Amino acid sequence: MKTDKDIAAEKKRLRETVKNLLNGLSAEDYNFKNKVITDNLLKSDEYKDSNTIFIYYPFRKEIDTRKIIKDALAKNKKVVLPKVSGSEIKLFFLTDAKKELKPGVFGILEPDSSFCLKADLKNIDLVIIPGLCFDLNFNRIGYGGGFYDRILEKLSTKVKIVALAFDLQIFNNIPACLHDKKIDMIITESNIYRDFTIGN
Repeated sequence: MKTDKDIAAEKKRLRETVKNLLNGLSAEDYNFKNKVITDNLLKSDEYKDSNTIFIYYPFRKEIDTRKIIKDALAKNKKVVLPKVSGSEIKLFFLTDAKKELKPGVFGILEPDSSFCLKADLKNIDLVIIPGLCFDLNFNRIGYGGGFYDRILEKLSTKVKIVALAFDLQIFNNIPACLHDKKIDMIITESNIYRDFTIGN
């Protein structure tokens, strides 16, 4: 039987594999697939029915969420972004991406706490989460810091958790521990996967 240490080693190897695959995407391929994935989310009922969205700001070859953030603000949805503080993520409302963001500890743009109001998990009804690998059992492998895992553990089961990913990030099965939090939905350029047994 695999130990948590074995699973952690497998996750690390898979992260490197997927990072290499993402780095191999041409700019043209990335932009085209990114647009399809973004449009798939914007047309989904999960997005349309949401009032307050917790979403990441894009970094490197992640799905670019800037169009989603802009659309949500234009539709008077409330947008919440993460800010890394030590080993935790703090949540802040965003109202103006041009004025209220600045580079954080990893170089990712984050809410400027001197401008943005604090948010709470209870305010959120839709989470759009980053990650490197996902599988058809709705498991997720992140970047290894555990920041989002700690957030997901605290969410109400009524909150929908959506991952945006390229097809190349989806596997039949990925290594997962019993305590790993599953997600509810994965949107790629060719499919929308929903797990109707989670979060209901």
